[in-house]
Amino acid sequence: MMKRQTMIIVLLAWFLSCFNTADAQADNNYIILDGTYTFASGDDPAWTSLLFDDSKWRSIIVPGSWQSQGIKPAKGLGWYRIRFVAPPRLESNNVAVLLGRIGDADEVFLNGLKIGKGGIIGSRYVEATKIERLYIIPPHLMRYGQSNLLVVRVMNTYLNGGFFDNNILLGDYNSLMIEKLNRERGSIIIEFCFFSCFVIFFIACMFFYFRGLKEKEYIYFWIFITFYSSLFILGSITFYNTGAKSPLIQQIINTLSTILPAGLILLLMSVYQEKLHLLTKIMIAGFLIVAVANNVFYDYTVRKYLYAAWKGLFIATALFLIIFAVKAYLRKAHESGPILLGITGLVLGFILESIGGVDLLQFTGFFLWDYSAGFFMFCIMYSLAARFNRIKNQLVSASVKILDAHEDERKRLSRELHDGIGQSLLSMKLKFKMLADTFGKNKPVDRESFNELIEGISNTIEEVRSISSDLRPSFLENLSLTDALNWHARKAMDKSGIEFSIKSEDKIEISTRLKDNIYRVYQEALSNIIRHSEASRVDITLRMRGKSLVLEIRDNGKGFDPLLSEKHGAGLGLYTMRERIELLGGLFRIKSSDKIGTTMYIEVPSE
Repeated sequence: MMKRQTMIIVLLAWFLSCFNTADAQADNNYIILDGTYTFASGDDPAWTSLLFDDSKWRSIIVPGSWQSQGIKPAKGLGWYRIRFVAPPRLESNNVAVLLGRIGDADEVFLNGLKIGKGGIIGSRYVEATKIERLYIIPPHLMRYGQSNLLVVRVMNTYLNGGFFDNNILLGDYNSLMIEKLNRERGSIIIEFCFFSCFVIFFIACMFFYFRGLKEKEYIYFWIFITFYSSLFILGSITFYNTGAKSPLIQQIINTLSTILPAGLILLLMSVYQEKLHLLTKIMIAGFLIVAVANNVFYDYTVRKYLYAAWKGLFIATALFLIIFAVKAYLRKAHESGPILLGITGLVLGFILESIGGVDLLQFTGFFLWDYSAGFFMFCIMYSLAARFNRIKNQLVSASVKILDAHEDERKRLSRELHDGIGQSLLSMKLKFKMLADTFGKNKPVDRESFNELIEGISNTIEEVRSISSDLRPSFLENLSLTDALNWHARKAMDKSGIEFSIKSEDKIEISTRLKDNIYRVYQEALSNIIRHSEASRVDITLRMRGKSLVLEIRDNGKGFDPLLSEKHGAGLGLYTMRERIELLGGLFRIKSSDKIGTTMYIEVPSE
């Protein structure tokens, strides 16, 4: 026994002195092939040959990525070669080699013949980055007790290339299969955790939809989940093991990855209820152009530049969204805190991975992008759930307020009718009775009495018109919106003494329904200014912005806290104004402070 072990050691030492050799540590069922390999970048089928001289190739440590060892292979292709001795004790086994995970596709040759591949190498490549490579070796290929040549051709498409896992093993297939399953078990468990989260998010979106919440933000979140879950599932170990991952599927993965930030823009803009302006449209168009180009051009250099363009676009998008989210948080927009947290996590994950080169896949089996995207979706889901709960509570509160408002309106009308019209009619009744008594006594009637009655009737008619106009201004059907706003501003100025200035475009053509709603909001806004603002001046701007109508009302009053007002249940007028505008598919914003007064910004589609 001792002689046999001595012979093996001598043989190994001899081969180590002649070839680049792995650290072949013996075990009952396998040997370990970690160590120093020869390596060359580029691509040449002749490198598989046993006769090829690789003495001028550089050395590379396995396992280890190319990037960590300062290697930048031409067109993302590199070849590994190593010579090893297979111990005779393995001859009775069904022999295989377990290479672990390789970034990103590979072909493996033993003694000049191909024994397997992971993914597909070429312009129509298929990635297999997360897959543990296990290849069966045909019995006639292995030379037991002699030198064997293992050659691995590798293509790197994203982040790091090379071998990721310790312990490259050569040995019994059954033992190595158990080792492969043990290595993949943790990744598969995490995959199913992600799958479960996707299902929960889908169910939540369906719940919101069937409960009547069909706003854009919920639809865009559903679209974003659909895109990302499809991307995750198609790139998963589970899907790869079905054998269905083809170049077409890889192209779909690449396309979804490219346009995913565009979906992110649409989602965040809808959550913040913002219109897409020129910059966001340019960024979305940029992602779509890169996606189309990726499906047209397969050259490695062209794709390298396209990826650089995509990274530039994403950095610009990330900066824009973070600035946007910070502004929303500073103005205390609803649910802005968790949204800002989610965006920050998402952007940080991307920057660390794509720019900083942090590759968690080598250690956890998943990209940092996967974790940051999952964190982002949890934050958005929390925000949408919080919004649903807030809207539900607001609806309950609004129902109570509306009932109270109806009662208050009845009391107001009763008071105006009693104190105004009622008193006027009573006064006229007494005067008519006095005239009747005078006629009955055949006394002359003072002509002034008739003038007083006519004046009283005229005043009463004017009061009726005023009340009727407040309830439903019929002149809106005949006047333009600009004229109606000017008329009400003059009326408010006479009543309050506040100076009103209106700037409006000459031709604004909108529907009667939109005109009625904008006038109501304007009427309520001016009423609030008169009652609460203590302002001396109000500037009003009415203009068209593309196909949208914009109304801006700015005062120099004492200001207030809109969120605090809504939180404490005050201000039905503020709530109804917001509700009117949102039902029209528009934007309603209020900015207020004790230093600059209050600015109300309204933007609604004109069609």
